[in-house]
Amino acid sequence: PYIGPSDALLTYLPQAHILEFMFENLCLFWGGTMGYGNPRTLSDASMRNCKGDIREFKPTILVGVPAVWESVKKGVLNNLNKNNFLIKSIFWGAMSAKNFLMTAGFPGADTGAWFLDSVAFRKLKEATGGRLRIMMNGGGPVSKDTQKFLSMAVAPMISGYGLTETSAMGALNDPMAWNPDALGEIPASIEVKLVDFPDAGYFTKNTPPQGEIYIRGGSVSSNYWQNEDETKEAYTDDGWFKTGDIGEFDSYGHLKIIDRKKNLVKTLNGEYIALEKLESIYRSSPVVGNICVYAAQDQDKPVAIIVPVEATLKKVAKDNGIEGDSLESLVHNEKLKSIVLKQLQTAGKAGGLKGIEIINGVVLSDEEWTPQNVSLYISP
Repeated sequence: PYIGPSDALLTYLPQAHILEFMFENLCLFWGGTMGYGNPRTLSDASMRNCKGDIREFKPTILVGVPAVWESVKKGVLNNLNKNNFLIKSIFWGAMSAKNFLMTAGFPGADTGAWFLDSVAFRKLKEATGGRLRIMMNGGGPVSKDTQKFLSMAVAPMISGYGLTETSAMGALNDPMAWNPDALGEIPASIEVKLVDFPDAGYFTKNTPPQGEIYIRGGSVSSNYWQNEDETKEAYTDDGWFKTGDIGEFDSYGHLKIIDRKKNLVKTLNGEYIALEKLESIYRSSPVVGNICVYAAQDQDKPVAIIVPVEATLKKVAKDNGIEGDSLESLVHNEKLKSIVLKQLQTAGKAGGLKGIEIINGVVLSDEEWTPQNVSLYISP
């Protein structure tokens, strides 16, 4: 979308990321206004005596990672559930009506959607600054349920795909041809092809075509600086970069990411599971603040390590008569862990996961993960 002087971009990407650099440069080039936020200050609920980042900055474009979108969605649902039955019924009725209008495409659908936005979703739009036109997800897959929910209730959410080696070029969803089931069309600066990955059953002869994504073009780097071994492994002689991502093309010619070679784990029963896909689905559970799914070759099902949302975990404990007023004590309660596991398993089944992808155990962590403490956990 065009970014001009009247536009304001609010971004939250947790680390130096090629997507962030690209949008920063676009804003500078087109004269937009930039702002930066983080989950701790994003909403009014996180702040005292002042507005949250979104309401204060009033962005027209909001860029973030899946953890941000899940946090926003859970905040909306928490506030919604505090209302009476009538208010909740009106909200969900409006969601269903808008979904029907946007998918039916008959004359007058846009007017009907505008009316619902102005009435049923007015307060929600005001909570995000009142000017938001587009949200963009990057850095990882966001669950379809979250993408559709926020797109209907707040503003269209589009996804982009790219790597540092390709200067963020890979695929981008067109807001005027919104497709929540794919990443979108191929930019003009590159070409993309799929290459068979027999180990996991991904072949270009499949319907739809599937395989590892190779990218070539003017925006793609040609080598790794002073690293000949990595260059030979990642680049072909005719200039194709091997992304390591498994993709497929849908009926519109849009690219979808369905797996990643490095994150495919063969379990005890000989089948592969994709850890990133599982994390994006389980992350939608209200109790999950952050999640890591782990699978081992000598086990038939994966397990999950989660950092829970403290307020949600305490509510689950209270509703089930479990004593404990601190996160440190609750995360070690076996009964509570069993309840959380069942909630995650329900979320996995609702997300369409197969039996071998349903987690078989959960560990609760009382410490928020940071680059500093995670590095301590993985150090030898």
